[in-house]
Amino acid sequence: MLKVAIVSGGYSSEYDISIQSGETVYNNLDKAKYDTYQIIVNPDNWLLKRDNGDEIALNKQDFTVLINDELLTFDYVFIAIHGDPGETGVFQEYLDGLNIPYSTCGASISKLTFDKEACKDHLKDTEVRLATSVLIAKGDEVNQEEVLQKVGLPCFVKPNNGGSSCGISKVKEAGDFQEALDLGFTEDDEVMVEQFIDGR
Repeated sequence: MLKVAIVSGGYSSEYDISIQSGETVYNNLDKAKYDTYQIIVNPDNWLLKRDNGDEIALNKQDFTVLINDELLTFDYVFIAIHGDPGETGVFQEYLDGLNIPYSTCGASISKLTFDKEACKDHLKDTEVRLATSVLIAKGDEVNQEEVLQKVGLPCFVKPNNGGSSCGISKVKEAGDFQEALDLGFTEDDEVMVEQFIDGR
């Protein structure tokens, strides 16, 4: 039976959402087809979480767990980490180095798509229509009037690297711009101010 590690957690403010995602996958994968294990990743430890609540440290060197003197290895990894390191390419590079297959796209695509500015720059010469945007780095002098003149109101202010709507604001009035910028910088050192596009 295929041994599947369902990995959740991570190093960002998306940690709790990721844990919920991992639990959903763990509870719904067919146990008759797969031998499933929950792995929790946090900045301090990587842990195997057992159904009885016990936690056992995972060896980061080779992604194995020692249980009762038996070495547990994994055939496949379902990555349910939101944000860093699961969507940034870092975890994919780690698994590539161990030749363990996984559920997401590869490291280079993950890196590219998690960085909104880099992804838009990659797409600019294609036929993909892109919203007008301005990238602001922490510490930059910001001419609010120029920025809002370029993107218009309402607009979205969001961390350049981040997801799950953490640190994102829809700015409808110029007076709310600085607060939105400050919120975005709580998640990343770069913030994207982007044109609002009204959907159908």
